[in-house]
Amino acid sequence: MRQNRRSGMHPVFKVMIALLLIFILIVGGLIAYVYFQIRSTANNMYDAEFEGSQSNLREAQVEISEGEPVSVVLFGTDDDEARNEVMMGQRSDTIMVVTLNPDSGEGRIVSIPRDTRAEIVGRDSVEKINHAYAYGGPMMAKDTVENFLDVPIDYFVSINMDGFTNIIDEVGGITVTSNDTFDQSGYSFVSGETYEMDGDMALAFSRARYDPGSGGDAGRQQRQQQIVQAIASELLSVQTVTNFNDILNVLGENIRTNIQFNEMNELRSTYQEPAQNIEQLLLDGYDERSQEDGLYYFYPDEQSYNEVTNELEENLDIE
Repeated sequence: MRQNRRSGMHPVFKVMIALLLIFILIVGGLIAYVYFQIRSTANNMYDAEFEGSQSNLREAQVEISEGEPVSVVLFGTDDDEARNEVMMGQRSDTIMVVTLNPDSGEGRIVSIPRDTRAEIVGRDSVEKINHAYAYGGPMMAKDTVENFLDVPIDYFVSINMDGFTNIIDEVGGITVTSNDTFDQSGYSFVSGETYEMDGDMALAFSRARYDPGSGGDAGRQQRQQQIVQAIASELLSVQTVTNFNDILNVLGENIRTNIQFNEMNELRSTYQEPAQNIEQLLLDGYDERSQEDGLYYFYPDEQSYNEVTNELEENLDIE
């Protein structure tokens, strides 16, 4: 049985957290007017429907203002026109749980494979864990992840990965060097070659997973990281400032969270040290076809599961 291992910050975490926080980071170098524009965008990202929502495993809501250890589940959703036409809802193809402890200055992160077999809270069914988001949105998905790990989940951040195309087009395109050689959606990429990408080309580049030469999930995660780093570079450039409002609108349209603006500021300041000192926990397991429905699922190893959940609880100061 393999043990859970630790490494640096997970690349997909960088993808998500960069999109969530980048407009806050930019404000330090811009005038007060931009601050209020950023605040408006943050309010647009905040989903008031979930105001006051808290973990089912906590007696009281966590207080970010007091620097209490906090947990966030990050969902990377895949939304497309075909699924919308048949009312299938968004899929959370990327699911990660992050815990941050300002007192210890440490953070933890674990990815949950989207094919993990889990009880879907609110539906009385056992299915792939990423089905929860399609059935009941971020709150059903959040509750399902919390139930699966038996660890409090305080907040969610949901990012529509398809929104990358609009963001990239708004910044005027990005420059990326491919680390792999593969074909995807009519585009050809060669390892070592540098490309000037518009939104559609970048989306094809970042989505490739099964295509020969694309490197599977690891390759896709690396490419998503490249895309976000390129976006960040463009957003922080002087040329982009004149287009700032349009960019903020795109961010506001593609990110949803139950974290309010004042809480984001607290996370940015009080939780900065643990956010920069995150250790990755890997949930080991195996894929196997279910005898009940004939589908393949991911099943975590019991020892690995226990080690991961214990680490998350310790980082949240749960005894």
